[in-house]
Amino acid sequence: MKRHVLLGALVFFIVGRTAYAQTTNAENALKFMEFLAQGQYEDALNLTAVGFKAKVKPTDLAQLWENFNQQLGPYESAKIADDVDKNAAPLMVETTFKNYIMPFTVNFDENHEIVGFFVQQQPKSREDARVSPSNFPEEAIKVKVHGGIISGTIMTPKTPQASMPIALIIAGSGPTDRNGNNVYGVHSNSYLLLAEALADNGIASFRYDKRLVGESTTFDTKQDSVVFQDFVDDAVILGNFLRSRKEFGKLFILGHSEGSNIGIMASQQLKPDAFVSLCGPGENLSTTLESQLVAQPQLAQQAKPIIQLLKQGKTTNNVPDALNGLFAPVIQKFIISSFQVEPTEEIAKLSVPLLIIGGTSDLQVPIKHAEALKQANPKATLLLISQMNHVLKTAPNNRSENLKTYTAPNLPLNGDLVMGLVNFLSDK
Repeated sequence: MKRHVLLGALVFFIVGRTAYAQTTNAENALKFMEFLAQGQYEDALNLTAVGFKAKVKPTDLAQLWENFNQQLGPYESAKIADDVDKNAAPLMVETTFKNYIMPFTVNFDENHEIVGFFVQQQPKSREDARVSPSNFPEEAIKVKVHGGIISGTIMTPKTPQASMPIALIIAGSGPTDRNGNNVYGVHSNSYLLLAEALADNGIASFRYDKRLVGESTTFDTKQDSVVFQDFVDDAVILGNFLRSRKEFGKLFILGHSEGSNIGIMASQQLKPDAFVSLCGPGENLSTTLESQLVAQPQLAQQAKPIIQLLKQGKTTNNVPDALNGLFAPVIQKFIISSFQVEPTEEIAKLSVPLLIIGGTSDLQVPIKHAEALKQANPKATLLLISQMNHVLKTAPNNRSENLKTYTAPNLPLNGDLVMGLVNFLSDK
């Protein structure tokens, strides 16, 4: 189960008395960020309205700021665009952390006091976090899809061969970027390491930020209108784009976690030379969510009626704060569409070579899922890897030790995964 932190939960709208009426909104916003960065939480609260102070304590700000630094990397700076009205309300503040750039929206009253701040956009990965430390050749790519542009990276072997095979790497759920990292506490570089392992064995790859994630934010659709099929359509377009590149030969599709479902559906149209399911679900998403919440009975009880409504195709605004990361109203249309996908039924339709991989220490998608997918398509090759977890690293079953690998970007991938994957693809 991922750690879910409410980036957008602290929103307050109460008018208070002025204490800094002679300053602009921009000055107060930057000062507020400066105080947070210096751990001066009481000073930060002095820039806010009375209603804000009534609801938020210094310890609340401290916890929130600690969460941001854990998820995004240490804070570095904040700025406001030169052409923005310095007394705009709300006001956009671009904050830079080590691994991400986060746009904060800060709201003010007429006295320039802060009444709320929240996150409306997905954070963007820092460009320097994407570069292969092993110095494999990389090419930044932008591909037009329905409604916008997908950004990604092609990595090739150091000595590229004519008609070399290429793998389309499809990321898992949520705001997971092309490297396998997200703001919910995952910084493992799993997909970057996967691309390097493939390049080291003569296979090129294309990993990308899904729509509305990372740099793929130039879309004319909003997050609350995105459905599962949009991601499938994107993958099909990207697969056909890679086939149009003359330097590449065979096309492989690798889908991780929820990306496995996307890859299965895309493979029905693309008919690649091979499809690989990496820790992919073997049951309906609704069942998976219920299973993942079993270890937290109170949350499971709160989630049950929400899941039932979504299964019926109904949305709800009655979502507890602790479950907003899973069931925020803005993503409910996507969840409803995902509930309509039955992985075992879809993988049974594939006739291309299949490799189904599961890890024995995967806390999120246990190996029973891989076994269910294999049962649905008996011609598939099943590879169960000892001590491999959900981020494709070697890890014990102990939860706390297992989760440490989620924030270990330099920890290599499980060696048996690399060997099994490369051996399978090399024969195709």
